[in-house]
Parts: sequence; C-alpha cells; structure tokens
Amino acid sequence: MQLTEIKSAAQVRAFARQLFGADPADAGGVLQTSATWRDLAGARRVLLINDATPRSATDFFVLNLARARAEAILTTGRILRDEPTLQHALQGPAKLVTALRSFRHDLLGQNFAPWLLVLSSGRALDPAHPAFNSAGLRPLLLVPDTAPRQLARDFAGTAEVLRDAQAGPRRAIALLRERAVRRITVEAGPTTARTLYEQPALVDELWRSTCEAPALPAGVAGAAFLSDEELARALPHRSGGAVRREESGRWRFERFTR
Repeated sequence: MQLTEIKSAAQVRAFARQLFGADPADAGGVLQTSATWRDLAGARRVLLINDATPRSATDFFVLNLARARAEAILTTGRILRDEPTLQHALQGPAKLVTALRSFRHDLLGQNFAPWLLVLSSGRALDPAHPAFNSAGLRPLLLVPDTAPRQLARDFAGTAEVLRDAQAGPRRAIALLRERAVRRITVEAGPTTARTLYEQPALVDELWRSTCEAPALPAGVAGAAFLSDEELARALPHRSGGAVRREESGRWRFERFTR
C-alpha cells in the first residue's frame, strides 16, 4: 500500500501494520516518535528540522499517526522556540487527514481535543505561538514554581499555567495521568526524552524512523539519542523494520515496546 492510497481508518491501520508489524490502535501508554540518523561512529542522532533536513512522507505520516492516537502531546518550550511555526494539528493531504481523524474518532473512540503540555522554564516563550492557538488542542504550560509570575497574565485565555517545584518530563507524565490521560505522545528532544527512559522507564513504546543516507547536510544532525543498547534495556521488543524509498533516499521504520 502507498500513502496516496489511504482514504479510510482501516487503511491507516493497514499501512501502520506494514511499517511496524502491529496494530496502532492497540498502542497505549506513553509513545515517543523519533527521526534519527546513524553517524560514522555508530551514534544515533536526531534530525534537526530545517530547510536542509531530508524529507520523508512516511515519517511525516508516523508523526501524524502518533498525534491522532494521542489524548495528550508532551513537548517543550525549546522546541517551540526553535520551530516558531510548529503546529500539532493533524497535517497532510486532505484525504489522509480525514482518514487519520476517522482512525482517532471511529477506531479509538476519541471525540475530544487532546491536551498539549508544554514543559518550559517559562522564559522567552511566545503566547502567540501557533501551538497555543490551535482550535483542536487544550494547551497546558508546566513551569517551575520559580518561573516569572507574569506568565499567568501573559497566557491568560491561551494556556493553563501549572507551577510545580518538580517540573520536568517525569512530573509532566504524572500530571497528565492525574487528568485520566491514557495515551501520551512525546515530541521532545533527546535530553528531555532520555529522562523518561531512566528506570523505572515511563516510555512504553518508541516509533523510530531512520534516515539511511550516508551523510547529512550541515546543521541537520542533532544531539545523540539513546544507543541501541540503552534502548534495548528500556524497550527490549523490536518489530517492524520496514524499508521505504523516499524522495530523500532510503528510510527504515521500527517499533520498540516493553
């Protein structure tokens, strides 16, 4: 099946099975998506998003599928600062977006807007950022209790500001659980995400896209992600391994679970 053929929730499910060897409707708990590249030393590095980043329509589908299943999305203020036009609404060709919405509503029974929890120091964060102004999201801003007091005024009517002395990725997951959130999608950089893999690990599942280009343009290879050995300790079960030819070259798609 090709992405251009997807017009229904059933086809979304079937395409995801091709990639990961599993039904995405069964995915639960805390899910992270990550686009990576293996450098010459064998380290896996996340791909930074800019004009030079190799593009993959399949990786973009994976990101949007993870958003479609999410009852909450966890991201960071740093990502919003680095990507001032970033949106978390479902994106892609109109027929694919309709199919993803059907997957969310009809197969998962989720007829409500997901939370968007932004973990931040609270500094240099723009209330006008699209992430805080999407009709399809319920924004939360989690900051330390030492964050500037004017945040409540700056984000009034835009995001609910949560102050917590233990503000961090693990606390963010706990706060979402307190709101009865079952499915959480993590869109965070390697430093933030790594904390969630520490024992006891809070990530239940990883969908990893790997660009297999021999080299990357300057400014695209980001920080190192978990090594395969570290990942195996937290998520020992691997499935998928589908390889697809994209406009930018060869990509591999894998799923890791507990």
